[in-house]
Amino acid sequence: MAVEGIITTFFSGNVLGAVGAAIAIAIAGVSSARGLEIAGNTAAGATGENEENFSSALILQALPQTQVIYAFIIGILIILGIMGGNMTPEKGFLSLMAGIAVGITGISAVSQGKVASSSIGATAKNASVKGKVLIFVVMPEIAALFGFVTAIMLLITGQVF
Repeated sequence: MAVEGIITTFFSGNVLGAVGAAIAIAIAGVSSARGLEIAGNTAAGATGENEENFSSALILQALPQTQVIYAFIIGILIILGIMGGNMTPEKGFLSLMAGIAVGITGISAVSQGKVASSSIGATAKNASVKGKVLIFVVMPEIAALFGFVTAIMLLITGQVF
């Protein structure tokens, strides 16, 4: 295949869209896994000290997973656009940008895991702060939520799906 053919193929809508979907799930997935690990380590310790800590620790530990859920939804919407058969290079580029937006803002899951870890420790020491520390854990989520909404708007504007 000539260089021109390779360039044309790479910059096709389908390939750009597929790269966007892959970037979204890869970055947010690794970040969510890291956040879950950080919070999970503390949750396991708190539960080991007192089994009554389990339910509140589990709720706080699970929150960094939402970033990968956002990326999964964006990835599915991009793939639906590809399957629709009308993924132009312009739509592919918008899909790529949507994937980058949700993937990069998904890195907030690592910070959320750190805050969740501290919040699990605080809750284990003082159960009356459960509702208050939840606010701290949700704050890093806002960045991911903005990335998710931006990605949705990019896909809607480009009529990708």
